[in-house]
Amino acid sequence: MTPRLPGEARKEKQKAQDSGTWLALVFVLFTVGGFIALISMIMPDFALLLLVVAGLFFFIAFHYFTWGRWLTAKVGRMKAEEEREQAK
Repeated sequence: MTPRLPGEARKEKQKAQDSGTWLALVFVLFTVGGFIALISMIMPDFALLLLVVAGLFFFIAFHYFTWGRWLTAKVGRMKAEEEREQAK
């Protein structure tokens, strides 16, 4: 039997925790999806409301990531410029 390296046990434990997290996430998504399907059968307008809310969420997320990436780059350039000015 070959001896294990010190970090190997930690990696295996992390993999087990990650797979448990993904399993729980999939379970929650299927459960919520089932409830949404049942509610949509009872109240058909709920599907439209859900579609509008999802569209609003994706619109906000798109702007958050777009502006965030642009501002991160801009702030990085401004900091680099300030450091160059201070170095002079």
